[in-house]
Amino acid sequence: MPELRQDPFTRDWVAITPGREDRPRPMTRPVATPRRSAGPDPACPFCPGREDDTPPEIWRLPAPAGRAGADWAVRVVPNRYPVLAAGDHPARHHTTGLHTWADGIGSHEVVIESPAHGWDIADGDDTAVADVLRTYRTRTLALRERGPGLVLPFRNHGAAAGTSLPHPHSQIVATPIVPLRFRHLFDVARAHYDDTGRCLYVDHTAAELADGRRIVATTEHVIALAPYASRAPYEVWLVPRRHQASFADASDEALDETAALLRRVLAALRDLLGDISYNYALISAPNGEEATAYFAWHLQIAPRLAEPAGFELGTGMAVNPVPPEHAAARLRDVLTARPAPAPPLQQARHRPAGRQP
Repeated sequence: MPELRQDPFTRDWVAITPGREDRPRPMTRPVATPRRSAGPDPACPFCPGREDDTPPEIWRLPAPAGRAGADWAVRVVPNRYPVLAAGDHPARHHTTGLHTWADGIGSHEVVIESPAHGWDIADGDDTAVADVLRTYRTRTLALRERGPGLVLPFRNHGAAAGTSLPHPHSQIVATPIVPLRFRHLFDVARAHYDDTGRCLYVDHTAAELADGRRIVATTEHVIALAPYASRAPYEVWLVPRRHQASFADASDEALDETAALLRRVLAALRDLLGDISYNYALISAPNGEEATAYFAWHLQIAPRLAEPAGFELGTGMAVNPVPPEHAAARLRDVLTARPAPAPPLQQARHRPAGRQP
């Protein structure tokens, strides 16, 4: 059984997960070689025809009518090596002296993003990427009903980012506690609201649009920007223009434009830097705080171009050798040189609803 332990010095939480030591090792592949479409891999448990090789399916989005091949577009299954174990009862907290721990009860799901073994978000069409984000939204809505805690959809791409299987997939973890980092984000946003009566994220977006130097791309509902204090080289955030505390409540228009912008930004990063490792995470308000006026969801993309060293470990301070203004300018140039994006999505909103088997 996984266990959550609270660090007595920082009061942050650490997941102790002995079962994950048996999971597949991080994959390796050439850094500069883009992924292209490939046929099914007979050894891959996520490829069509091997659905029985995964834990029992939680949810699926059916394939579009008339498409040959697999009868699904996206599948969601339990992670075979979860950070947190499934359970129906709340996580019990325990304290002995200075040590506090909680049962590692929560949820850890794998989103199999496509039947195609060599598919990638950077290569996909906007509808397919929107299907992935639509899956995040659907599962986040379901998981936040479990009670207090946090739901985090995220994606690891490449060995340096922690990917263990090459088939395109992302993950969703629901925790019974809110990690200290999220508490701090929430506290800072609340303090700004108390001082000004406005949402920090809305003010930040307006200020960045007025400045322009760190803007990567814009749409009607979403913008892509390099954060002013980027912690990683070429870090990019996708931020909605309309206030919404939880991604689970995002409108279809915002979701579709986020999907299209995510695909374009990841393709631009690959054009500029090669097939680098990266992580992205969808940051939302904790469960039960969806109506708050002072927080807004956003998607953070963090390329893995530098390894933390002693200074970062000792101080907790990131070191970024690429000014975000420079990163944004280079990404804008790449996006300008790429073919013009297709018109805003319309067909994705009419896809068949996903189902629980």
